[in-house]
Amino acid sequence: MLRNLLLGAAAIALAATFTPAGAQVALPDVELEGPMTQVRVYAKPRTEAGRSVIGEMKVLGATVKVLAGALVHTPTASSTDTATATELLRGFTAQSDPMPGRTQGGFIGGTAIVIGESVSGIVYASDVFTDMFEHVVVGEATGRVDVDGSGVKKMTVNGMAIVRLTDPRMPAGRPINGFGLRIKPNSITPGTLVSAEGYFIRDQNTLYYHTLEADSAELANTETTQVSILRADCRVRGGGRDEIEVRGGTVNPANATVQIRIPDPTPNNPNRFTAVGLVQAVPDNTVNPPQGLYRADFRNLTIPGGVCPSQVRAVILATSPGALNQASATADMTGR
Repeated sequence: MLRNLLLGAAAIALAATFTPAGAQVALPDVELEGPMTQVRVYAKPRTEAGRSVIGEMKVLGATVKVLAGALVHTPTASSTDTATATELLRGFTAQSDPMPGRTQGGFIGGTAIVIGESVSGIVYASDVFTDMFEHVVVGEATGRVDVDGSGVKKMTVNGMAIVRLTDPRMPAGRPINGFGLRIKPNSITPGTLVSAEGYFIRDQNTLYYHTLEADSAELANTETTQVSILRADCRVRGGGRDEIEVRGGTVNPANATVQIRIPDPTPNNPNRFTAVGLVQAVPDNTVNPPQGLYRADFRNLTIPGGVCPSQVRAVILATSPGALNQASATADMTGR
């Protein structure tokens, strides 16, 4: 998950040349990935270095201040709304309830990824992410698969227990296939190849999962047009060289034309999205029903405000060839 930090020495020197003595220079594109040892949420936002801040953290020993309006997220919960994001950040603290299987409060000791800018040695984060630990298993479903209306409650993979997370700070999504489309949980049978991502508790030999995938399982709904987002990345380079990449799956039709949208105006209007471009999915006719994968790779963009949006949306219009209905999926965007 580590992404390269590219700070041109010439650009830094240029900034220093034209910055008055004693002024605080903000260095952009700062990123930290490592253990989070402290999290504190302020009683109310405060102003520091001309910025509104809702809390602070220690990541890799560095001091991180979390900006009001920052994207605070886990793999399955997120918010840029200051009040909601503050509550999610509060759930990371040592004073909050332990996550299932753990005794330590919140996400303390887990891995955090923060992105922002540095001013006088302090990182001001516009993006704070944690998945506790990135533990992944890919293997064979063994033994009983315990399901309910929301998905797989518990199962085993090569003898290791897999348990669904229900904590609202990182709740498990419904099981999907390799196209990112929802599947019937009761169609995951012993011998099925599955993958699960979450955090592993050694003393319990248990992985608490937030994402579960089984490629050979049946689709939950074969009669509607569907689209998914498996991955979304944004990079602001400036000078009309910004980039957005989105990957996902489609069904009905498998070769659907997918429209990619971002919030408008940027940053982050949750109710209005504007189109970036179109991409056509590549069908796989070896599965039943046929499904497709798309990869939208848009370059030489100018993202308004020079700020990566926190969300992205994929849409199949009802008027698209072969579509049975309009379908859309919205996901967090990884930005830098």
